[in-house]
This record gives sequence, structure tokens and C-alpha cells, in this order.
Amino acid sequence: MLRRGIKRSADQSDGSDKARTSRTVPSAVRKSHLKGQPLGAKRERDQEEKELRRKVFGGEEELKEVLTSSTSTKEKKQKKKSTAALNAEFRKPAWEDPDDNPGMFEKLAGTPKWAKLPTSKDEDVSDDDSDVDELTRRTGTNLVTSSSLPSGLLQIKRCPDANSDSPSTGKLTCVKFHPTAQVLMTGSTDQTIRLFQIDGKNNPKIQNVFLNNFPVMSADFLKNGEEVVMGSKHQSFYYYDMIGGNVVFVPKIKGLGENNMASLRVTPDGKFIVFLGSFGNIHLVSAKTKEWIHTLHMSGTVADITFTPDGSTMFATGDDGKVFVFDLNTRQCVHHFFDDGCVHGTTIALSHDSQYLVCGSNTGVVNTYDKDTCMTSQSPRPLKAIMNLTTSCTTAVFNPCTEILALASNVTEKAVKLVHFPSFSVFSNFPELNDTKMRIPCSMDFSRNSGFLAMGNHKGRALLYRLNHYGSY
Repeated sequence: MLRRGIKRSADQSDGSDKARTSRTVPSAVRKSHLKGQPLGAKRERDQEEKELRRKVFGGEEELKEVLTSSTSTKEKKQKKKSTAALNAEFRKPAWEDPDDNPGMFEKLAGTPKWAKLPTSKDEDVSDDDSDVDELTRRTGTNLVTSSSLPSGLLQIKRCPDANSDSPSTGKLTCVKFHPTAQVLMTGSTDQTIRLFQIDGKNNPKIQNVFLNNFPVMSADFLKNGEEVVMGSKHQSFYYYDMIGGNVVFVPKIKGLGENNMASLRVTPDGKFIVFLGSFGNIHLVSAKTKEWIHTLHMSGTVADITFTPDGSTMFATGDDGKVFVFDLNTRQCVHHFFDDGCVHGTTIALSHDSQYLVCGSNTGVVNTYDKDTCMTSQSPRPLKAIMNLTTSCTTAVFNPCTEILALASNVTEKAVKLVHFPSFSVFSNFPELNDTKMRIPCSMDFSRNSGFLAMGNHKGRALLYRLNHYGSY
């Protein structure tokens, strides 16, 4: 794939450092075509877009045959022999057409990258990669759990960096797994969004998208993974249309009065892009039209937000130690409560089963609550106060089956803890004492069935870990 991005040329510059639009888009949205695509090369562009769609979304039938297979090698060989013997009983064709050769397509077009067997090429990887091979053969279904995860020691193994095929030169402000495909997205202060096919070994690059004068501070997937929306310390934002291959610039929203669109979240139902604004303002933008819908307000400053799985309710924490609960259907604040002992809230997360709500603070204390209790009391008592971080908690992420809570602080090196649920005990063997690659953690995410944990650090590395307990990607 060709590297595609946006850069301002000298003859196009108007002093605004923004890509110009080539056609009208609703709601004052303007399209910026990626650099490196000559005018009139429609056929070449169509081929590139088709290749990108195939890598991220396409080939479902071929993938399903490989990924959903759980039979042993011996059983496959026996089945192959039985099929060959059965086919031998049928009559031979009257003639043979060389175009019917099953290998003809690969000779002409080449074997797709995702279908090639990876080769070991990176450091920090165990010689025994059979568990990774087995993992990438089966995607499983969303929110599927195996037997309960035991506490104490976590079976975890370091894999090659997820972005080793195209490292970032700036801090990785976000790492995010695709909601359906085996793809990881990274966003960096080096003004680039990158997409990688995750196989646990090579993790080949799919696409690079460069945004001129736009250090990416936050990013997330939209429309079931067909778009990537990006925020920075600007009055505007971008989104990348993965199907069309276009980067779209959304200018400053008239009447909003917000100068910083750096921090954003996408609701689980995909309806809203939510920007964490200044002075306690929370801006709702339509994920479909990219138009401003409404602004919610809370006291103090807004530090972090999280949502119920259906996207109907939002929890927000800030610098006054309060947590506000908003109904996104009515767009009203329906409740608030005090985070026990908290003076300055920094992060908040709700488990995927909606049972646990965790609130992190600038002291490193992370309170774990029963969510239903928080909805009926203004002073709920924590189920557990997790006190293993000694500096401000800046990241809190649950794995999809609510058995692991990943906590991190970007204030100091290796300030990462993985907490077992429901025992609330910390896994003692992570991070390893001799792990010199982790450095300062800035972002984390779990793959959709917890088979992988990705962690972006301040040096631009997307560390990738295999969680051996989970047999699905």
C-alpha cells in the first residue's frame, strides 16, 4: 500500500495550514485528498481502495475458513485424504482449462498479505509461538469468556511491537483495536494515524495517514470501524473514511466557542462523538453528519467520561471530586455523587457488563463501585480502593469480559497494574522487573476477546502482549 496523507503544497497554501476541499460536503465539511495520488488516476485509486477494503473488511469467507477452524492437524489431514478418495470416484472432465487452475489467481495477483504465514523477525519474542498461531485462527464472538480467569499470576507473553512495521516518532496518544477486524489503530503526536494487521508476529502495516499541522491527541473508530475520527488542540477535527480512502476536514463549529477539541470519545452505539471541552462543557456531535447537537455542563473541569454499553448513559468525572450522570436521550443530568475521598478525579471507566464503575484520582487511588449503588446514592461506599499506583491514574480500561482492569499513570515509568476481577487483587508478575521496553505508558486497549493487550508509550512504541488464558482474538 502506498503511504497516503495530507500535506499542504506551496501553491495551495492560504496561511491556514488546512487541506482544501474539492467538493461540497454537508454541514460545512470539506474533503482533503491524500498526497501522492495524481489527478485522473481513478483506476489506480480504485485499486488501492479495493486493496484497503480487502485487508480490513474483505475476504470474510476465506478468513472464516481459516479462523474458525478448531480441528487438529491430524484430523485435517485425514479429512483431506477422505475427500481426495471420494473425488477419485467421479468421472474426469472431458477437457482441462488452464484458467481453472486453482493457483492461477495467486500467480497473477499474488498471495494476500494477511494469508501469508508470518516469519519471526522481531526481538523479545519466545520461540514457542504456537499459542499465537492458534489465537489468530479463531476470532471468536464478542464478549465470550472462557473458564474464569484465576488470580495471582497472569499468563502473559510479550509479542513483537504492534507497530514495528511503521514505528511512530512521537508519543502514542492512543491505541485502539478495530471493533470487528484484527486491526490496531495508533495515533501519535507525529501527526500520523497508522493501521496494522495484528497476527502476533509480523503485524504488517496496512495504512499510514498523515495530517499536516495536526498532532493527534485522541482517536477512535466510527461506523463499525469504517471511519476513524481524530482530535487535536485545534478548533476543528478530522475523520478518515477508510472505505473511500479520503481524509475529511471538519472546520470550527459555528457558535460552539470551543478552542480545544483534543479529547474525544465515541459512544458505544455509534451515535455521538463526544468532545471534552473547557470549563466543564461536554459537546455532543453527530457521528453521522458531524454536526453539533448539544452541549452538556458539569461543575469544575471535565477530566474523563465513560458510557453504558448501550450508549444511553454517560458518567463524567472532574477536578472537584464529583461524578455526574447524564441521560443522553434526554440530554439531562439525572444524578451526581461524590467519589469517596477524591479531591481531583482523573479517569473513569465502566465495565462491559455494567456491573463495576471505577474512578481514578490524581493521588493514584482508584475506587471500585457497584454501578447500581452509584445511581441511587450521593455518597456510595467503594467495594475496593485500589492503591497500587503512587502517581496520578491517567488510564483505566476493562477487558471485554470484565476479568481484568488495566490501570496506568503517564507520570512515571512502568506505572502499570493489571487488576483481577472480582477479587480486586493485582497480578504480581506484570510488569516484569526486567522489562526495559515499557517506559512511560500513555494509552492501552484490549482486543475484542482479550487475546491481546496493546500499550502505547511516550517513545512511539505500541507494545503488544498475548494473554494466554484467552483462546480467541
